[in-house]
Amino acid sequence: MKDKNYASFIITNINSKENYKKLQNYILNKFEYSEIIILYNKNTNIEKLKNELSPKSDNVLLLNLGENYNEDMNIKAGLEFSKGDIIFVLKDLNIENMEEYLDNLYEQNKNGIDLCSLIFKYNTFKDKIFNLLLPNINNAYDLYFLCTRRIINAISECGNTNIPISYIIRNLGYNYSETTYNNKNYKLSQKNRGIYLLLYYQVIYKITLRISIFCSLVALGGGIYSLILKIFKFQLVNGWASTFTFLSFCFTFVFLIFSIIIRFLGLLFVEVNSMPIYKVIQINKL
Repeated sequence: MKDKNYASFIITNINSKENYKKLQNYILNKFEYSEIIILYNKNTNIEKLKNELSPKSDNVLLLNLGENYNEDMNIKAGLEFSKGDIIFVLKDLNIENMEEYLDNLYEQNKNGIDLCSLIFKYNTFKDKIFNLLLPNINNAYDLYFLCTRRIINAISECGNTNIPISYIIRNLGYNYSETTYNNKNYKLSQKNRGIYLLLYYQVIYKITLRISIFCSLVALGGGIYSLILKIFKFQLVNGWASTFTFLSFCFTFVFLIFSIIIRFLGLLFVEVNSMPIYKVIQINKL
């Protein structure tokens, strides 16, 4: 059975056509979803390269990075461009026992976790309160992934159980219909399960914005309450209504300002981190 992880292979130098064909066969036999990204400069003859490599897959891409042919910077651009759950960077195809070497690399990758994410089903009172501050979700099988960066390779519930995130979100764009979670099998489809990937700044922004809205409603309620008391000439506690309304409005503006600042800084942070030093200027499919 082929591995369900989406594998990206970034190649900076094809110094052996035979080894490339071995690599291509390994990828197609090992992974159900994969892409090969070849970094090249403007002097590369694309038609000649296509004839020499004879690609067997539609997902073989040539990335033209223009005049900026610095290997390390090109790899960074390739990493930003790639969409794999796991990424192999190959600077040299002259590797002895290539299949065994790549298998060992892959096992090491699966045994390590780049980032632990918070996962929960909202079945407790605490979770229900938390979800009141976030966008509405459809049913008890919807999941949240809270992360600190744009790309997540793996998730984990405990120290000895690793679940590749692609096993859960494959239905967002690729053919994958079943996963195992908490030792139970779940069918995945757009109809019965929602997947939410949220950065921490998005969560904090939504929470502070909702708190500010709540405070404004409280302030409005306090103002209406004090107005009713004044109209019917009830005895007011000296200064209570005005103090209550003033504090409510203060909290409203404080949390509103916080939400705007967090939103702005978060968007700026994501934009800076998602920009490669050298942008891809041309893509060709072999």
